[in-house]
Amino acid sequence: MKDQIDCRCQSGEYVRFALFKEGRPLSPMAGNYMYVREEGEALAVLYLGETDNLAQHAQERWAEAAEQFGANGIYTRLNITAAQRQREQMELMRTYTPPMNMADMRQAC
Repeated sequence: MKDQIDCRCQSGEYVRFALFKEGRPLSPMAGNYMYVREEGEALAVLYLGETDNLAQHAQERWAEAAEQFGANGIYTRLNITAAQRQREQMELMRTYTPPMNMADMRQAC
């Protein structure tokens, strides 16, 4: 997997995510994160999240993502401002329609 990826938001803006590498600690900073599955040269975005502490929350649903969706990578993006994190998450969800987020939305209805 690539060390960094640039993801295009619905607005056309690109945001950069860095690969979380096994054995290294996640940052306790706020940010966005995504679970992905490598598909040849491409990555399928399976879940998008945002949190005020990546170290505490970025792996909360990892077991589910790996077991049910074949996730094999986590990418993170430091982003301190809550409004900005939420905006980017919503724009990226519209662009990539990650299956875990879409299932959550269906269950909420």
